[in-house]
Amino acid sequence: MGCAPSKRGSDEKSLQGSRDSRDFEAERISAMVLMANPIVEVTIGSGIAREPDFMHTVLFVFGGPGSQKGVLTQELAHEFDFTLINIEDIVFSYLPNKVANTVADISEIQEMLRRDSGVLTLEWILSMISAKLSTSSNQRFIIDIVPELTSILRSETYRTGDHDKKLEHFERRHPVFFAMELFVSGEEKMYEAQNENDSARNELNTKELSPELTAFVRGIDEADKGRLEKRILNYHKCARPFLKYFNKTKRVVRFDLKVPHNPEILYAVRKTLTDFGFAKNNDFIRVVLFVPREKNVTDIDLDYYRLRKVYLSDICHDREETLSQQIRAVRKFIYRTAKENENYLVILNCLNNTDYPLTKKINFSEVKDTYLDYFIRHREQRVPAQRCKMAFRAISTTTAELCLFPKSMGEQLCNKIGFIFGEKLTFSESNSRANSRAPSAMSTNPLDSLQPD
Repeated sequence: MGCAPSKRGSDEKSLQGSRDSRDFEAERISAMVLMANPIVEVTIGSGIAREPDFMHTVLFVFGGPGSQKGVLTQELAHEFDFTLINIEDIVFSYLPNKVANTVADISEIQEMLRRDSGVLTLEWILSMISAKLSTSSNQRFIIDIVPELTSILRSETYRTGDHDKKLEHFERRHPVFFAMELFVSGEEKMYEAQNENDSARNELNTKELSPELTAFVRGIDEADKGRLEKRILNYHKCARPFLKYFNKTKRVVRFDLKVPHNPEILYAVRKTLTDFGFAKNNDFIRVVLFVPREKNVTDIDLDYYRLRKVYLSDICHDREETLSQQIRAVRKFIYRTAKENENYLVILNCLNNTDYPLTKKINFSEVKDTYLDYFIRHREQRVPAQRCKMAFRAISTTTAELCLFPKSMGEQLCNKIGFIFGEKLTFSESNSRANSRAPSAMSTNPLDSLQPD
């Protein structure tokens, strides 16, 4: 009897060693799976608009085990200024109030959901999401509608009812831009990795553990495998009706990771969002909005768009200056006075269009009928007094500025102004421009290669 504790301690040490070996082996197998890093295949539904409505940009995200949904949504929230809304937060924050505060903490909420799976309804969940969207000062949202917790996932909300009608009702107030599906076509890789891991551990168990502990560890392996299979199955059952709804209108962007935990998914999603026109938090392109008369823009919330209003007559006192002299003077003024993340509204109240024949083609010009939000990404974190939607003529320069004009302005005049504004800078201008930029932006400033006149 005196030897029993020693024998038990020895077996526990062996079991711990087995667990350490199991963890190492799992990491090795995961690394083997990831080494190939197949290219993520992206399929974009034809029903998705080519640009978001910046009144509110709402995305739904779907992804099961191995899709890296959690990491990805956090990255998007940080890089593209999205607000993440997930079901767990909704349930744990608002369900106690729904049931008259009869539950006090998370464990009690989960226990209540196990006892009564019908306490949650999709109507209530979507109404809570709608309330968050309506009261938030942000404009970009990612909604993770499929819960991770089994206690929520088993709710009747995700097994019964007409999802289409409920989602249609939700979209009357908050149209969804598209649904993002993180699809793992090679889900069997997770099972293969699990099986390889099991084989390695079983071989180790036979050599080092007693028969009793070997059986115990094998039981853990089978339970882990069963849980993984159930998680994948439950995810698909829950996500299917939502994805079916968005597929009807061809508003699904599917990212096929090919294999679980494929790190290429981060790059693929970033590129897709950038292609749709979303700017990253650290991207700043100064917008200079030129208008012939102030009455064209009286409704613009200047503070919200960080637009500094200036008059051409206050910059150019000599009314005999030519067009090229006037626009170059505006450019110098902006580079000398601009603050970080500041845009400009230039009232052309004394424009002299007497010179500068248009001999070169403007390569980056487009006309777009949209909100000013489409062009100005760095705005104040609040709801604007009024949004400005009109037809804009946009001309990109080679010096990281965007010149905007009302479409009513003549195309040739806009091209002239855009070309003059984007000319190669003088040495003094480049210094002024660099000083107006934040240190983080100066590291990628294209002006580093400019030479003095």
